[in-house]
Amino acid sequence: MKFLPYEDVPLYLAVSGQEGEHIFAESATLSIEHSTAPTRHIEDNILRICEFGTGSTMIYDSPDFLANETYTGVVGPSGGPPMTLSTSIFEIPSGTKITFPNGKHLHFNSTIHPNGHDYLVELYSKSGGWNLTEGEAQSGYFEPIYNYVTQSPVQGSLSVNFYINTGNLQSFFNITGLSNPNQYPPIDEEKITGYLGEFVFSDAYLTSFQFGLSPNSISQASANFQVYGTLSKDSSITDSYFSSSLYGQQSIPHGQYSAVEGSEDLGLNHVTSFSYAINVDRSPRYSIPTGVNDDNIGLVPDRVSKKSTTVQMSIEGENLDPNILSDGFNGKRANLKASIRDLSYSWAEENANGFMHMFECSGIIKNQSLSVNSAGYLNGAISVEQLLK
Repeated sequence: MKFLPYEDVPLYLAVSGQEGEHIFAESATLSIEHSTAPTRHIEDNILRICEFGTGSTMIYDSPDFLANETYTGVVGPSGGPPMTLSTSIFEIPSGTKITFPNGKHLHFNSTIHPNGHDYLVELYSKSGGWNLTEGEAQSGYFEPIYNYVTQSPVQGSLSVNFYINTGNLQSFFNITGLSNPNQYPPIDEEKITGYLGEFVFSDAYLTSFQFGLSPNSISQASANFQVYGTLSKDSSITDSYFSSSLYGQQSIPHGQYSAVEGSEDLGLNHVTSFSYAINVDRSPRYSIPTGVNDDNIGLVPDRVSKKSTTVQMSIEGENLDPNILSDGFNGKRANLKASIRDLSYSWAEENANGFMHMFECSGIIKNQSLSVNSAGYLNGAISVEQLLK
């Protein structure tokens, strides 16, 4: 086992059933979360002893304890009936201390995993010359190890900071959320498969994607996925990806020739930067397990539906629209288009595509702002939001 350096940890993503791409990522994080809580019953960590013996009489009579001697106790309230240790408890380790009133202590003689049939317990004392009154024997406090129950299905997340390029711009990061633009109805709930390093996943769903551009800069993007199901490890992945498309020349969006349309209608004639974000609210649906633990029922969702998809586009420039305060209760509408281009080289094969993609947002202006400081110029910002579906 060794620590793998950054260059030996490939990231590969694909729409299920289609060819994918290796992603030129600056960073990636795959995490798994299992939300659980301890199962607790009322007073499940209180030991009540109704008899020292085997439960034949239900008459309480405390022995005079001797150091390191073992005694059998019947669990239950005074006078009976006998009761079992709580099944909310996973384990009571051997030697666990039981604290009774007035500074008296006993210890469990062996490890116990309560199963609903634990009426008798083996106890011992570390000191001698004392006993327990019937009232004291009803109030023994101990600290067990509890069982845990799941509060929600196991779910992971994949967060990626990467560079968008001709290899990934129009596949799973398609802004319409469509793996296949010809699909109808356009609901597209296809899952994403792939791997990070040697760890393979097959049930991931895009929840957010955002990037921005400004003059004389390339674009860095980020994306987040919900991940379900199981992870598997394939050590052969890191041995073969060096010959993959990751090392082929790609065109990268650049701010020099990219442009924003529709800003003039909002009072901005000189856009200095823009950002684009798409967020998908998803809801997994599971089948209820039948109690069989040897399959994936209840672990992998049958469907991960889209509840809503929201697009937000923000631009910055030298001005803003002063009429937003007087445009009525329904808000001011805006139509923005960002034409993404590379450097459009005429003398090289890479970065010579020119136009790469059009990102659009047609919705309501959510907010505007003006700012200025002593070291700069007056700067305006406008944010537009659109509900796609």
